[in-house]
Amino acid sequence: MQKKLFLYVRFPGHRLCFFMKKFRFIIPDPLFLALGLTGITLILAYFFGTQVRSGLPGIADVLVYWTEGFWELLAFSMQMVLILLLGYMLALSPLLDRLSSRLSTLSRRPVRGTVILTLIAIVFGWLNWGLALVFGAILVKKIAEQAARSKCAINYPLLGASAYICMMVWHGGLSGSAPLSVADAGHFLISKTGIIPLRETIFSPMNMAVTAALLVFIPLASGIFARKNGGAVPVARPAPYTEPFEKTPYRHSRILPVFGILLLAGFFIYTFTRNDSTLGLNQVNIILFSLVLMAFPNSDALGKTAAKAVQSTTGIIIQFPLYAGIMGIMKYSGLLVVITNWFVSVSTPQSLPLFSFLSAALVNLFVPSGGGQWAVQGPVLMEAAGLVGVNYAKEVMALAYGDQLSNMLQPFWALPLLGIAGLKAGQILKYSLPFMIIGTVIFALALLLF
Repeated sequence: MQKKLFLYVRFPGHRLCFFMKKFRFIIPDPLFLALGLTGITLILAYFFGTQVRSGLPGIADVLVYWTEGFWELLAFSMQMVLILLLGYMLALSPLLDRLSSRLSTLSRRPVRGTVILTLIAIVFGWLNWGLALVFGAILVKKIAEQAARSKCAINYPLLGASAYICMMVWHGGLSGSAPLSVADAGHFLISKTGIIPLRETIFSPMNMAVTAALLVFIPLASGIFARKNGGAVPVARPAPYTEPFEKTPYRHSRILPVFGILLLAGFFIYTFTRNDSTLGLNQVNIILFSLVLMAFPNSDALGKTAAKAVQSTTGIIIQFPLYAGIMGIMKYSGLLVVITNWFVSVSTPQSLPLFSFLSAALVNLFVPSGGGQWAVQGPVLMEAAGLVGVNYAKEVMALAYGDQLSNMLQPFWALPLLGIAGLKAGQILKYSLPFMIIGTVIFALALLLF
């Protein structure tokens, strides 16, 4: 009975692996998708937008709307670049490198190592997704190296999939684009939703229950997979890996860590003395920036790590202006109202969060950036929530859950992990599907019960 059950769990993964190999040839590059979505939005706005003039001048209207959105989300784009960049840098710091080495020694047995890695991925993913991706990849490699030295068989692709699970919890955590955005004073939807504090989104009872359920069921599933499919004994170095930065002699003063301590202390003193508990993107970035300064011994190490980490931000830098333009077209052309009215017509107060969750999961396959998806889909869902009578905070989390769920099918953000660990996307996708199924049940039940 147990064997049959396990085969049932594994079978969809193998099917998915085959499907994704074909699917990768169909789905173009994310930048090309962003350009394609821009073109489609331009056409839809021209023909269906209620605020666009008919005839040739209407084209100029639509282009002006694009530029309006471009400038409105410029600050938000920079915030997202920083939260990714600083998370990557923190993961590559000497302190976290030593921590990963220490944790790998606790993970010599295959099942225990896989479960520990999964738990760490969930916790770090909740804290910061950029940090989790890189730290998880380094930990995958070091656990495999420990297994090689101990002559112990371990499922290396499963380790990679367990590390990638961080992308199924990130949007409900402290680096989540949507909940952090609406908690910021002056966010681009403030006229509609007002400020939505984190206690109603990330720290809400619903999200805490979701996080607790993920912490229990996902590591349990990864442990079962590890026990049933032990893999093989890896070689001494499963994949080439370059150290985060070259070890250089002490040449610079330790002013950076000192400044980081002072900056963090000043931030908390300012926050508590003003009795201001607001935590948004700006506040999270200040905390991350302080921690990065404290984590590096000198400016030489910091600069070399920043040069490596900045490569991970190119997608956001290039794609976000396009998504911002799409938002501007939808907002100012009247297309947003048209789409919202259709959405409202097929929804009820009970079904809207679930529909939003499923639609966000689908949209994420084509708009892999959580911040970009919030810029495009957020206005539609918030407008629909206001008309149907659904709590804005719950609708924000519905989008967040959908976005992070389909990351288990979307290997775009797995590229840094795959590069460091020396894995291919198809190798982890066959394990990420069962995780996705478990996540679907947890997220859907939470949206229906709370």
